[in-house]
Amino acid sequence: HTGPWADKASQLRSRVTDILPIDVHRQQPLASGALPPTGADCLVSCFCLESVSPDVASFNRALGNISTLLRLGGHLLLIGALGESFYLGGPGLQIPVVPLDEAQVCNSLKATGFALVQLSVYTLPPDMRVGVKYHYSCEKEF
Repeated sequence: HTGPWADKASQLRSRVTDILPIDVHRQQPLASGALPPTGADCLVSCFCLESVSPDVASFNRALGNISTLLRLGGHLLLIGALGESFYLGGPGLQIPVVPLDEAQVCNSLKATGFALVQLSVYTLPPDMRVGVKYHYSCEKEF
């Protein structure tokens, strides 16, 4: 394959040096020394925290745990779907998720020390409601 996407894929492969296992439900989600002592500049979670959290309290704990991985002023990009109780992982495969609404997400971010920088909510047509419904970006405050 050639073209701009092939170039981007090649650049990404040259820059990603490691993939680290993470358990967001542990107080120390990554192995000690996996990140610089000052923390990460940015973390990205796409449809992850809500799919590994059975309820809002677990979601909040997971957010709090990953906040320890960010440096002061670091950014978290969180992408997920509002109001859904499962994702379609394939034909007949439903992945359960904790259904969240916009207020719960904002409250969870605030309760775990994040400052909301941008919140974007997208309403998809009914026939497309299997993908991203909201996107929000926040900055670690503490």
